Amino acid sequence: MNNNPLLHITAILLLTLACVLSTSCDDNLGEPENYATQALRVQVQGDLPDREGIAVTLTDDKGMVFSQTTDEQGIATFQVPVGIYDVTVSHATQPVDGWRTVYNGSMSNVVVGHDGEHSVTLTVTAATTSAIIIRELYVGGCQRDDGSGWFYRDKYVIIANNSDQRIALAGLCLAIATPYNSYAINMNYDEQGRLNYEDEGFVPAASSFWYFQDDEVVFEPWEQKVIALNGAIDHTLTYTNSVNLAHPDYYCTYDIEHYSSTSAYPSPSELIPTSHYLKAVRYGDQMESAWPLSNTSPAFFIFTPPEGMTPLEFGNDASNVWYDEGRALPTFACRKVPVENILDGVEIFSTSWEEASKRLTASVDVGAVWMTARYGHSVERRIDEQETERQGHTVYQDTNNSTNDFIEREHASLKDE
Repeated sequence: MNNNPLLHITAILLLTLACVLSTSCDDNLGEPENYATQALRVQVQGDLPDREGIAVTLTDDKGMVFSQTTDEQGIATFQVPVGIYDVTVSHATQPVDGWRTVYNGSMSNVVVGHDGEHSVTLTVTAATTSAIIIRELYVGGCQRDDGSGWFYRDKYVIIANNSDQRIALAGLCLAIATPYNSYAINMNYDEQGRLNYEDEGFVPAASSFWYFQDDEVVFEPWEQKVIALNGAIDHTLTYTNSVNLAHPDYYCTYDIEHYSSTSAYPSPSELIPTSHYLKAVRYGDQMESAWPLSNTSPAFFIFTPPEGMTPLEFGNDASNVWYDEGRALPTFACRKVPVENILDGVEIFSTSWEEASKRLTASVDVGAVWMTARYGHSVERRIDEQETERQGHTVYQDTNNSTNDFIEREHASLKDE
């Protein structure tokens, strides 16, 4: 046995230090148990038909997401860690005659501290949306097989009936807003930083738009229509990274009298009936040989003409002209599409540019989705898991906010087929 007093003193000191550290650690562990979470009550208000069952989401600065639904009083109660949160509300009614009301609201920098229960009030605003939605948009092209660059003449859009109802539309049109690219200088903002047509209740359809030949376009429950926006052919025969757009059920934009570029619009596959060709109404720059749909960042929307008008009548109505940036020249001519006639829209920003400006008004699309071009990517709607489970059929999320509703796919969905 070692009787060295120095060793005894060292042992006692080490034991005491271990106890101190252990106590200190226990105290620190105990503190988070007492303060790990705090209550946050979110009161949702607005012109809502029913306040119960509304989804409320909190997102902290680390990307953690917490979700709850409201009670009969419109209150969602959370127990969340201390931190700073963004609060969002997105709620949609069931469609009636193909239309539904979407309620959106958001609040940033909500602080949840150590000082007990917290309460905030979030007011939502209503927007009317259609059950006919843009499910997917593929415009960015893909890499060529030999590594020589990219191919972008294989664009398509999928339009879907997001309901169990049969919907008939008196005309259906495809359009883009201006400027064509999200990173272009946008002179259509006022001194308050708002789009100068926001309060006027329209979105400008730039250059031209495409329309279905049928006087009435019918969507059966859950039906989806694929529309080739360039060559309606099997592009995979030349570029394996591309997609096959030759299918008897597909549609295509093809009007060689108005857009003569054979590289953009080769003769459609014989599998596609001529009745499935969409036609163009032009009123902009007559020098264009192809529809100026951006390969990187379009603001794309679908609409029906005002009641009592055909697509041709609406497109040829010179009294409805609006000029991009106020420049009264044919190059900048647009048509004013009333917001109430817009079925859906998606705003895309390019990941290659930090600069981006909105072109669609908040009543059409309050957000935007970022996309990388040239590598076969597309943007597609998220699936609404709750509604899908309830309906027993795939239902896509539609909150009138592309930031929430869309994701960037690594490859276009038609590549899976």
